[in-house]
Amino acid sequence: MRRKAKQEGGQNVRPTFLSFQTAARALAASQAAMDVAGNNISNANTEGYTRQRIDLNAISSSGYTERYSTSRTFVDAGVEVSRISQIRDPFLDARYRRENAENGKYNTILSGLSDIENILDEASTDGLMNELNNFVSQLQALSREATSQDLALVTRTAAQKVTEILNVYAIRIEEVREQLITDLTSVVINKDFNSIVKNIASLNKQIRAEEIYGNTPNDLYDARNRLLDELSQIANIRVTVTPEKVSADKTIDRLTVSLYDSRTGVSIGLVDNDAYNTLSVNGDKVPLTISMQSSFILENTPDSVDLSDITRYFSSGAIKGYLDLINGNGVYANTAAGESSFRGTLFYTNALDTFAAKFAQVFNDLNDIDPDDTVPGGDDAPLFTSNTPGQPITARTIRVSAQWMEDPSYINTTQTPAETPGKGDNVIRMIDAMNAEHKFYKGDETPENLVFTGSFNQYVVGLIGELSLDVELHKNFSETSDAVLLDLYVKREAISGVNLDEEGINLMTFQKSYSAAARYLTVLDEAVDIIINRMGRVGI
Repeated sequence: MRRKAKQEGGQNVRPTFLSFQTAARALAASQAAMDVAGNNISNANTEGYTRQRIDLNAISSSGYTERYSTSRTFVDAGVEVSRISQIRDPFLDARYRRENAENGKYNTILSGLSDIENILDEASTDGLMNELNNFVSQLQALSREATSQDLALVTRTAAQKVTEILNVYAIRIEEVREQLITDLTSVVINKDFNSIVKNIASLNKQIRAEEIYGNTPNDLYDARNRLLDELSQIANIRVTVTPEKVSADKTIDRLTVSLYDSRTGVSIGLVDNDAYNTLSVNGDKVPLTISMQSSFILENTPDSVDLSDITRYFSSGAIKGYLDLINGNGVYANTAAGESSFRGTLFYTNALDTFAAKFAQVFNDLNDIDPDDTVPGGDDAPLFTSNTPGQPITARTIRVSAQWMEDPSYINTTQTPAETPGKGDNVIRMIDAMNAEHKFYKGDETPENLVFTGSFNQYVVGLIGELSLDVELHKNFSETSDAVLLDLYVKREAISGVNLDEEGINLMTFQKSYSAAARYLTVLDEAVDIIINRMGRVGI
């Protein structure tokens, strides 16, 4: 009769103490949820902390054999904590890191161009324009009294100041370039970049070990994400996560970091699990190059990539900014050979060299009143020479000639000294040459080498104007990038950051769940008390 009633009713008597397990699991899950909320609140101001959440799963009492048994009603066995996961948006992370690389590039370039602008500052200091104007003023005075030794001495001093300020400009721009090379080599690459990729690889190794044993090392994830954000400001990187099967029933995430050039689509491996590649700078070369010391190569890296020179694959990040400043040669660049056409330190050095060479050439030719050398002067003793014998005149080497330094009246004031020794017509020609239009070439005087047409003053004004425009342009780029980066940061924080109001609500919600589970446990205890202590005692 008992078996028949069981079959007809389709019910099973549930084990009494199974309900206690359900209640205990509810208490444990609610307690874990409150712990997670508390942990989030305590780390609300921790830099790089990612908000955590508790993942709950219902525990089913059904099994394989019960699928084919007589239909019966079963109550599941409660809840369990499957894991404590982080709340992140990979898409926002990728966008943030791309913009962070652009921001790093613009800020670096802006800082370097500002240093050059301070050198060529004509607004707050008496620079090259002032000395050129002073030289013209002294030539005008000399043209009125061509035989005056005092005016000849003052004119030579004015010319000497022009050469000296060109020397100072060239030396200080070279110092800026050397400092940029030192910062790129010692700080950005050796200290920052190489250390970060090494630390990411070390974290990958620790995370891999934790995940294999079934743990969720959220603190290590946060540390790695902070390093990835730092690395993204230095170079254009791509972070890829792929599943890796470590056993028949275990799969974990495999994280790789690569230097990714969106212009060419080339990926060069930086980190793969616990393996990493480092960079080094070949600073003695012009242009400067960057090479990679490789311990592994990504499968999708083209065979054509030469790891001894990966300079051209940096398209953003602070490293790109340094490369533009150090290697940028403007119109002097051989773009066919891959040289940078950015107006960096090399461009301003070459631009000043072009000016100095043309300035010396024009005045040396004007001082040569006798090209056939029938009388002393001219080419045999130019007004300007190089301080390095046998080398071309540059902004760094230009100086007043030794003959002019010894004799201030060495400057030829007239084209006909024998007939009209006091006439200043040649000085007038020099004054006119200062305002005349000249052609400035970057090499041989061929049309393709022409870089500027105009007076000496116009050349200087144009050069400084280009620099000011570049500074203003990159200032706008930097400010725009700052705004975009801040917007992405806010959006990312809205997902990954801790909201105290939300966590407070979570605390109250799970506290109520905990109280309900505790009440359930009390009810079960009362039911067991009835079963054990009161059932079967009728008539006693």
